[in-house]
Amino acid sequence: MKYLSLIALFALLFFAACQDDDDPVQTGDIATTIQFRAEYDDTDLAIQSATYAYPTGAELKATLFQYYVSDLTLIAADSSEVELSEIELIRYDDATADNIEERTYDVPAGDYIGLRFGLGVKPELNALDPNNFAADDPLNENEFWNSTARYVFAKIEANADLENDGTFDTGLSYHMGSDALYSIVTFTGSFTLDGDNDPQLIVTSDVLKALSDGMDTFDIADPEKQRVHGGNQAVATEIWERLAGQFELLIQ
Repeated sequence: MKYLSLIALFALLFFAACQDDDDPVQTGDIATTIQFRAEYDDTDLAIQSATYAYPTGAELKATLFQYYVSDLTLIAADSSEVELSEIELIRYDDATADNIEERTYDVPAGDYIGLRFGLGVKPELNALDPNNFAADDPLNENEFWNSTARYVFAKIEANADLENDGTFDTGLSYHMGSDALYSIVTFTGSFTLDGDNDPQLIVTSDVLKALSDGMDTFDIADPEKQRVHGGNQAVATEIWERLAGQFELLIQ
């Protein structure tokens, strides 16, 4: 009888161990990927290869869309914060690529209630010159205007067909950036990271929604509003405010 009891005990322990193996829960860092997805009017943004309708009746072909993200941070359920990255440059400029940029970070397992980032280059970094960074760093000289204007926070470039004659011969170039424009974007949404069916985090941005909110539309037919670069940042303020306000977080 004693041996039967021992066998039963070993069997029970073996069964419990198997149950634990089938349902692992991680308590360390979880490799977590955040997708940055670009769209135009809620459809996938295709660089150079798609024609998009503009609310004024014109048509556009996007050639570049990019923006900086500073202090990308997850907000935990206990209100503590996990900084994922100090600076990222999210860029869509390749006609052969899709509309998704991905970044993967090691994140402590736990419950989270939100995500936050600064749109643009935060003032502490914007004050630095590109010679402080390697050539492949997000803050390289290609994104630096000059010692006065500093970094370009975001770019939207496209070619427009204003006459609907099939010729996309009007260039649109909106380069925006200044400490005054730097904006904090915060999302709320609960999710758990534990290594077991972790959710997909997707940050969407829509080029059309940066140019038009359905009521106010940026006038791309006005020659004075077809190019924003460097000194005329006041013209870009309305685009920037819509750009900062249209981001969405999807938790799937």
